[in-house]
Amino acid sequence: MTNNPSDGVKLFRNDAALFRAGPSGIAANGLVNAGFSRGLGAGVGVFDRCSVPWTPDYDEVLFILDGVLRLRVGDKVYVAGRGDTVWISEGTAIVYESAVRTTFFYAVCPVQNSISTKEPKNYPESPALGV
Repeated sequence: MTNNPSDGVKLFRNDAALFRAGPSGIAANGLVNAGFSRGLGAGVGVFDRCSVPWTPDYDEVLFILDGVLRLRVGDKVYVAGRGDTVWISEGTAIVYESAVRTTFFYAVCPVQNSISTKEPKNYPESPALGV
């Protein structure tokens, strides 16, 4: 495992770059990643007017920060808005859909199975304040 934080804490400041979707209409910024976490991955993501079929090989939790996410599972549709939390079980065939820009926090387990969290990445972080 690479460089664990010496005191076991990392603080990531809000950065507008974390909330920009790419050309496909999606972005997933794996802040907590395999560079320092052995089990859990987490980050901030954006769906911006897109439809993305996916079958995760990890468990995933999404907390909707803003916007509306439609999650299609077969013939069922789950609609999650600001403040809602969604859990998706590993191996579930889904389609993420957004008609508006939707930002979310996500957590995945295991960390090494997620495209956004399996590679060690460095994001700007802030040091602790002195006492």
